[in-house]
Amino acid sequence: MTMPAVPPHQPPFAPPSPPRADPSTNGTAIASVIVGPIALFNSAFVPLPFIGFVAVFAAFPLAVATIILGHFGLRAAQRYGVGRVMAVVGLVVGYLAIGIILATATLFFSQFLFIRTPIAS
Repeated sequence: MTMPAVPPHQPPFAPPSPPRADPSTNGTAIASVIVGPIALFNSAFVPLPFIGFVAVFAAFPLAVATIILGHFGLRAAQRYGVGRVMAVVGLVVGYLAIGIILATATLFFSQFLFIRTPIAS
């Protein structure tokens, strides 16, 4: 008895390669430039008496997101060579918004240090 012919060995199926990022754009840097002015605009309302309480809850997360996106944009700019200026602009605007929020909070809470309560006699 003879053995049946063995079919030729086929190479294993290779999964498709993931799509490569387009090196001509830097999406995270663009996102930081878009979100940054929104955070800065919201942080401008933080010093206002009643609107500021609501604005700080919108401005702070947006400013943090801008800073995170700016840092990711810088990392992508080092890798692909595009978008460095946009990432730096996003970082500057994000840190400026955080600075406004923190300065307003510092001034607000420092007011409690100077309140004099009369001593009851």
